[in-house]
Amino acid sequence: MKIIVIGSANMDMVMQTSRIPEAGETISGRGFFLSGGGKGANQAVSCSKMGADTWFLGKVGDDLFGRSILESLTGFGVHTEYVAVEKGVTTGVAAITVCEGDNRIILDSGANGRMTPAYIQAFQKELLAATAVMLQLEIPLDAVTEAVRLVKGKVPIFLNPAPAVPLADELLRGVDYFTPNEIECRTYTGVSIHTVADAFRALTILKEKGIRYPVVTLGERGLVYYNGTDNVYKEGRKVEAIDTTAAGDTFSGTLAAMITSGKSMDEAVDVAQYASSITVTRLGAQTSIPLLSEVGLARE
Repeated sequence: MKIIVIGSANMDMVMQTSRIPEAGETISGRGFFLSGGGKGANQAVSCSKMGADTWFLGKVGDDLFGRSILESLTGFGVHTEYVAVEKGVTTGVAAITVCEGDNRIILDSGANGRMTPAYIQAFQKELLAATAVMLQLEIPLDAVTEAVRLVKGKVPIFLNPAPAVPLADELLRGVDYFTPNEIECRTYTGVSIHTVADAFRALTILKEKGIRYPVVTLGERGLVYYNGTDNVYKEGRKVEAIDTTAAGDTFSGTLAAMITSGKSMDEAVDVAQYASSITVTRLGAQTSIPLLSEVGLARE
């Protein structure tokens, strides 16, 4: 079972603070650290930690951060043979400020911005031989569109639409699993989610667009999803969140790993929700993502 994750790889520069500074203000922070990140790389690590044979397709710069990211991905069991090193280009960087368990992020895409349709086409054979293909929106949209075009109807597609940008209905009709959060979901449905009924209405709109299995995460309120027969609401798991970085990536990657391993939609969502609830209790991105064995212990 081989999952190919196409997406971004960043070096996260993380600092905690007790409040967000005003414009022009300097305040003290604490706990600075560097950590491999990027939605694509995070989801690849999540897939791998959940036991899936995972390959990452992306680009990094010819710099210290790029080398560090490749070493980190390899250390987490992710295959990096499909990653290109772009000479003369910096690796993507994310400046992350963590305040009271929430985060604010500024991105410089760097080498991620060099992902092109032609680069995706070069891996057509490999993509068509995969068990699943995962995508996000931190790389150029034309590269995402090309990946969907190449494999839709042939290989299951998992798309986490983050950061949210408008997507053509033709692209959405090729998606099997779609995992926006409630804010991202509004971009594609026009629905502001205040109640479970609102969330179910959003699911219906997403299904009408041709998405087979939409899932909308609602933060601490839980999530809603379509399991192929019914719309389902699951309450959030009560934990003390200290950093929400990579929570959505953990959910999306775990969902893909569970589905490709043969779990039902209900079972896969259950494991993914547990995994992401563990992630938010830890600082950082890839290092905060739990192993499958940890999720099993948490559910006992």
